[in-house]
Order: sequence, then structure tokens, then C-alpha cells
Amino acid sequence: MSRPLPAVRSMPLAELPAVYPHLRFAVRTADGQRQGHDAGARHPLSGTGKLVLACTVARLAERDAALLGERLRLTDRHRAGARTGTLRLMSGDLVLTLSDAMALVVGTGDAMCVLAVLEFLRDRGHDVESEARSLVAAWGLLDTELSGVEADAGASWGEGLTGWTTPDDLCTLLSALPEPVLAWMGAAFEPAGLASGLPGFGPRTVPHETVAGGELIEGTGGAGVARAVGVAGAAGGEGLRGWASVLVLPGAVVAAFLPADHRESPLQASTALGTAGLSVWQDLAA
Repeated sequence: MSRPLPAVRSMPLAELPAVYPHLRFAVRTADGQRQGHDAGARHPLSGTGKLVLACTVARLAERDAALLGERLRLTDRHRAGARTGTLRLMSGDLVLTLSDAMALVVGTGDAMCVLAVLEFLRDRGHDVESEARSLVAAWGLLDTELSGVEADAGASWGEGLTGWTTPDDLCTLLSALPEPVLAWMGAAFEPAGLASGLPGFGPRTVPHETVAGGELIEGTGGAGVARAVGVAGAAGGEGLRGWASVLVLPGAVVAAFLPADHRESPLQASTALGTAGLSVWQDLAA
């Protein structure tokens, strides 16, 4: 007899740790309340590196008002290193503004855009890793540590920046997002993260911002197959490390991470994250 599929359901936030004991999450409301479970435990950026990259680009644009409107070219060179996204499946060059490219990075996790953006900024004299480290320090992300940029390895899984963070630090980041980043997040489609359990999340019955999820990704490396789902962290050879997600709701920000070493399937991980997001929204609406 087959087992029933896991289903997203709403529950009081205080009950989440008992139902999903490995789920680390942090919630901050507009009136200053905080809730969470293991919210200070460090985890890989696991897909939220694109959010740090987006904030870094927006910060650079504050010093150069014309930056986001500048054009960059996506070529076969970027396509060859892309491990996620739909643009890598197309042929020919593509010209986008930096803002449009970042919308695709945040909204779809497109790795071809990540590599083109990193190259574009480097060619204009910007040290993205240094700028990102400066942002982390300035915004008080005390438990966030950046380890590099994906372009250094010649390939991208749509992450942009690699390193470690915590749900608490991600909530701090979410609480101070620049307007361009919120706009890029507003177009994201999230099939497997915190937003996936919200009523009508496709047509956005509940207003929210998030970062892109993605299809099941498989890549091979020295340690075997690396898989990622939702906003999971995958890098060739590093193996599956976990699922992370962020969510901005009217009146609250949410960050969560589910380690991938407890035999959860991608569907079970999606259910846990969707349940957390739905439960926060229900608490706010109560």
C-alpha cells in the first residue's frame, strides 16, 4: 500500500519544532516580536547567496545611478558554465540590462545571468566578493561568512555567492532590503519554498516577496550526484546540503533552512517549508 503524499498544513508556530524538529527558522514581525527554532545555527547559503548578491548590486547602484540600466551580453561562454536556468537551453547571444539580469537571477535562479553579471561587474572594476563582505559587516550579519563567488570556479548553480549564514542573519537582511531587491523578488515564482503553501501563491493572493526556487537539479562531481530543489544548495562535488528559503510578508519576514542529512525527500522538504510559511501567514492574519 502506498504512503499518502505529505501535505502543507497550517499550525501554531510553537508546534513546528515538534513536527519538523530539524527545521531551523526565524520569524520577525513589524512590531518587534521574534520567534524561531535553532535560528542562530549556521548553514550554507543554499540558494540565498543570490539574495546577498542582489543586495550587493543594489548597494553598488546607490553609488552609480546609471548602473542598473547598463547593458550586458550573455554569450556561449556564460552558457557553458551555467548549471541552472532556462537561458542555458537557448542558443545565441542575449543582451539585457543589469536590472533585468538581476530580476532573472532572483526570480528564476538563472546561472547564465549570474555568470554574466559577475563578469560585467568585474570588468567595471568592482570586486563583488569584497563589496559583499562590506555589506555583511555594515548590516551586522555577524554569523554570515562568505567564502567566494561562483565565477571563480567557472560554473554557477544560480547562487552567485557562496558561504554560510543563519536564519537570524537572513531575517536581518530581509528587514533592510533595498527597493530594487524587493522589486526583483516580487517577480519570483516559488514552487518549493516558504511561499509555496500560501493561498494562491501563483496569482499572489497573499502579497509577498521571495527568491526563486527551481526544478530538481542534478550535477555530478567528485562526491557523486549533487541535487537541489526549491532554493537548495548544490555545487558540483559538494553534495546535497540542505534546503533554504526566505519570505517577506506584510508585517513579517521569515527565513528557514532544512538540513538534507535527515533523509527528507524534496517533496517532504517542500512540505516542511510550505507549512512554515503558511503558519506564519495564518498567525499574522489571526
